Amino acid sequence: MEFIERQEIAYPELAPRYQQLKDLFVRKLYHELTDALEAFVKDPSTRRDALNLPELYSEFVQPVGAKLNQVRLVGIATAASAQFAGPAEAQAFLERVAAQPSVRASHEAVLLCTTQLLRLKLQRGAAFHAEVKLALDELKPTVEALVGAEPVVHAAYYRAACAYFRAVGPSHRFYKNALMFLAYAPYEELPAAERFDLAVDLSVAALTGDNVFNFGEVLATPALRALEGTDKLWLAQLLHAFNRGDIDAFNAVVGAHQAEFDAQPALRAKAAYVKEKVALLALMVLVFQRPAHARNIAFAEIAAATRLPGAQVEWLVMRALSCGLLKGAIDQVAELVRVSWVQPRVLDGAQLQELVNRLDGWEKKVHSTLLYVEEQTPELFQ
Repeated sequence: MEFIERQEIAYPELAPRYQQLKDLFVRKLYHELTDALEAFVKDPSTRRDALNLPELYSEFVQPVGAKLNQVRLVGIATAASAQFAGPAEAQAFLERVAAQPSVRASHEAVLLCTTQLLRLKLQRGAAFHAEVKLALDELKPTVEALVGAEPVVHAAYYRAACAYFRAVGPSHRFYKNALMFLAYAPYEELPAAERFDLAVDLSVAALTGDNVFNFGEVLATPALRALEGTDKLWLAQLLHAFNRGDIDAFNAVVGAHQAEFDAQPALRAKAAYVKEKVALLALMVLVFQRPAHARNIAFAEIAAATRLPGAQVEWLVMRALSCGLLKGAIDQVAELVRVSWVQPRVLDGAQLQELVNRLDGWEKKVHSTLLYVEEQTPELFQ
């Protein structure tokens, strides 16, 4: 307990927090001690210039580490390592943690520590990209096969994958891994700066990523909240316009924020593809809004919905067919498209309400048919 006493003297403003840790240790309340340690190392107000958090881990936590939940132990060490000035020092610290016998005995703790180390290696530059990619590929089947693991283990893997694909690409791989990260991570516990960067990068990846058409997936997460009240809110507005297939709204948002749009390298480089994508989404929404028995759609109607010249409609439909967004056939003579299937999508509230209304209409039609059959063939119901 000499270490705790020295810390209380060195940081008198933190003395009550250190005293709490000491009391829990003396009483052998290890679960409560773990909770208190997590709160301590994650609280920005407890950090001091003298690397007090890594010292706390080495002098106080590590000796009792075998009695703690090993996954949470690695989480405490990871939070403490963030106090180092650079990723190399943090990496060396976590490698020592990974070598602890109690950590090595826990499969989930090893996975968590390994993926945290991968993220630190990425921060050290391109020289580590190949090593990180190989490790991510090797770990993926193991992580996906985990059953009953603590969510933080999955979140750490997908966070590292996000960092890799953010740095290297392609954008659609970043998008998919970011969605998986959001599915496992405690979003509200992420630092505000990380939430904002994730929202911006996720929005750009959704808009520019190849074969990314299901925008309801990202709109169903809390990620875009980080853009509210910022100068990047227009990205969220673009995503909503894409999800609705609303080309007029898309043009309005881009027109109002053309300079900001062009300032995003990925959007500027793929501007033509972004316009093509919103036209494809407008076509999907047009099909979705029609009942299944009325999906023979004239070229003229498609041109009106997508704001394209009539000469480009057939090309757009062929593009939708080749991307697997629609199934059907083109009648060039009659200038119409016979659609038999449209790719399922995650629906927002308005789209769900439209589906509810359609089901209500179908129910009324079925009831009307039943009444007609009863009137015309009463002998069947006697």
